[in-house]
Amino acid sequence: MLDSFRHDLKHALRRLARNRAFTAVAVLSVALGVGANAAIFSLVDQALYRRLPVREPDRLVLLSWKGRFVGSGWGSGNLLPNPMYKQLKAENQVFEGVFARHPTQVHLTFDGTPEPANADVVSGTYFGVLGVRPALGRLLDESDDERVGAHPAVVLAYDYWKNRLGGRADVVGLSLKVNNHPMTVVGVAAAGYRGLDFGEVPSVFLPLSMAKQALPDFDWLDNRRGRFLHVFGRLKPGITHEAAAAGLQPWFKAMLDADMKHSSWPVVSAEERDRFLASSLEVLPAGTGRSDLRQRLEQPLYVLLSATGLVLLLACLNVANLSLARAFAERRDTALRLAIGASRARVVRERLAESAILAAAGALVGTLLAPLVTNALVAFLPEAVDLRTTVDPRVFAIALSLSLATGILAGLLPALHASRTPPGPGLREDSRSVASGLGMRRALVVGQVTLALVLLTGAGLFVRTLHNLREQGPGFATDNLVMFHVDFGRAGYKAAQAQPMVQRLVEDLRAQPEIKSAAVATLSLLGPGSWNTRVTVEADRRFVVEDGVHCSAIGPGFFQMLGASLVAGRAFDERDATSAETPRDWDSQFRSVIVNEKFADRYFGGKSPIGARMAFGVAPNAVTTIEIVGVVESFSYRARGLRDVEQQAFFPYFEGSNFRGGVVYARTRTSSAAAFASIRSAVRRIDPALPVDGLRTLDDQLDRALANERLLALLASAFALLAMLLAVIGLYGVTAFVVARRTREIGIRMALGATRSAALRLVVRDAASMVALGVLVALPVVWGLGRLVSSQLFGVGATDPATFAGAASLVGAAALAAAALPARRASRVSPVEALRAD
Repeated sequence: MLDSFRHDLKHALRRLARNRAFTAVAVLSVALGVGANAAIFSLVDQALYRRLPVREPDRLVLLSWKGRFVGSGWGSGNLLPNPMYKQLKAENQVFEGVFARHPTQVHLTFDGTPEPANADVVSGTYFGVLGVRPALGRLLDESDDERVGAHPAVVLAYDYWKNRLGGRADVVGLSLKVNNHPMTVVGVAAAGYRGLDFGEVPSVFLPLSMAKQALPDFDWLDNRRGRFLHVFGRLKPGITHEAAAAGLQPWFKAMLDADMKHSSWPVVSAEERDRFLASSLEVLPAGTGRSDLRQRLEQPLYVLLSATGLVLLLACLNVANLSLARAFAERRDTALRLAIGASRARVVRERLAESAILAAAGALVGTLLAPLVTNALVAFLPEAVDLRTTVDPRVFAIALSLSLATGILAGLLPALHASRTPPGPGLREDSRSVASGLGMRRALVVGQVTLALVLLTGAGLFVRTLHNLREQGPGFATDNLVMFHVDFGRAGYKAAQAQPMVQRLVEDLRAQPEIKSAAVATLSLLGPGSWNTRVTVEADRRFVVEDGVHCSAIGPGFFQMLGASLVAGRAFDERDATSAETPRDWDSQFRSVIVNEKFADRYFGGKSPIGARMAFGVAPNAVTTIEIVGVVESFSYRARGLRDVEQQAFFPYFEGSNFRGGVVYARTRTSSAAAFASIRSAVRRIDPALPVDGLRTLDDQLDRALANERLLALLASAFALLAMLLAVIGLYGVTAFVVARRTREIGIRMALGATRSAALRLVVRDAASMVALGVLVALPVVWGLGRLVSSQLFGVGATDPATFAGAASLVGAAALAAAALPARRASRVSPVEALRAD
């Protein structure tokens, strides 16, 4: 058996070496399909399924509050208050250990120059429960939780230590500043551990006891009404997620009852109380960590993975078509071998050996191509993302398996067809049996056209979605608009010191000749974050906004700088600045608010909201002291608002008592990038040590907000063009085959008086019939698959006729171009030579 296998392999290699053109095209077809799949699967695996490099990650769970929380939140999703975490840590019966973390950004100062860095504020149990070891020094432990503000210890991430500090051996004991607070490096985390969120990889880990220093904007360590922590647990052996959830519910219900009796419990309505008591504690699998980026990427990556699957199937059809053509070209050789005693099984084995060789070669070349696609994908993601562009051995094994499956599928039908060639008719060139296989090849081409059309239609829908969103824009002009973030709080300034400096910075920018206007706001335009809250409104009736309002605090001139017009009321001015008489607590520090048109239309209809009053929260005793003084035209504030403008409320920045920085915007007179140097100079004049973070144009920010749409549009287009190329190659092969088979017929027709144009139409009509059939088959496929991607579209239907017609026209034009050369050859057939040749 081994001797026979070795003989088959050698024979297959010799045959492939003799047919270099066939071998190259087949290997490249498989490589393109496998390379695209390997790249996308590598990212899907890392982004969605990669297990954390910690001890027994499958036993990790994330706790999440399901239901109504009475209070506020700081962060995104799955948040719990610190007092609840501490109570859970002391009383739970289902976990070996519990830990908490809060991701944030801090200013790190090593050599006198502060720089922004991602940080995880973590409990002392963090590293112990995860099972992460130190590479140097020690890691944070429970002794770092003992006293609030008394443990200025820092653990560096291994990559940050190697890349930023050059892997210096004396790093333990090194002094640095975190948000201008002196701290000491006590250790370096193990190599390979990059935190719990691949989208926000931390550079440093800080103790939860130092939360006030790390998070100067709020101090919620003892606040039962403020949730900001992601709380994880490690299940005890033998306890399932379901058992843990069931075991925690009695404790959680008791905690809710006790919470209502606490002194911090506010006045709430009976409905609010009932919804609070109906809450439950979810236990979610956390072996892959927790990531907001994962949630945003999940559906686009699955769409791209499906697209590359279709490309691989198309590559398989292409190789099968080439193999059929080659089997027909070698029909006499095969018939002769069968006539002198070769078994049909031997013929099949040799063909499958060729397919296996082509598959293995395609896998190798495809694996070399995969990093190019991966690099293109990673370019759409945030800079701090933890995704490798290399293909690991596990992904290579999957790529090899895909290749072998592709090779076997592509070679099986041609092998069976070759083995069934009758020896007698196969040796007679004029036998009709030698034309067998043409129907099969046409069917394969129809399948290729169908797949190419499906991919091209999908790409067209994604391109139109991106175009529609960019054409619509955020509702204001983004040209010559620059934004950057300054944070005086993380530089050590108190709010009373920071606000005059912010005002001075804005005025300094307005004085620059390159800058037309400038203003400050608390949040980034077109960013992912949001300050959202429920509010109570009182006009001719009192009502609550249950689904929340997206808020921001803005400085004077903000709307004018954007070009957003006030449709009623007034803008903020000196009347909206803090005075000595202004209360300093959060709930009553604002006296005025401007709402957008969507808010006004939804809650006031045709009536004017000017003069109506508002309060934060939905408590029955909420005092509505904030007056609506203006209505501004609606524009997209958040990235998600690009698809559907949200209801917004804007408060006066300089009336807020807690703001110590924010996002500064500048409308420039010339190119936005040319003003960068002036902006940096203005910040240095305020404080030479203050970092300028995220300095970019609004056009760049818009591109970031549309990263998913660009990812889908560009890569889907690339895969669709690749699919169309493969389909064109298949169609060209069949057309050339038809011309070769019908040379004698065409010669006879022309000898009897047929024109060259008639011969041309004969060939083109055959190609057009295959394309038309492919279009008909693609129609229901596009209709069925279109609904799966409808959530990713904007301004175009999943079954948009114009997009399908455009894709069909493009495929048709490419198909006619592919048929042009064989058709031209057919039109030049000499009747005499055609009759002599056959």
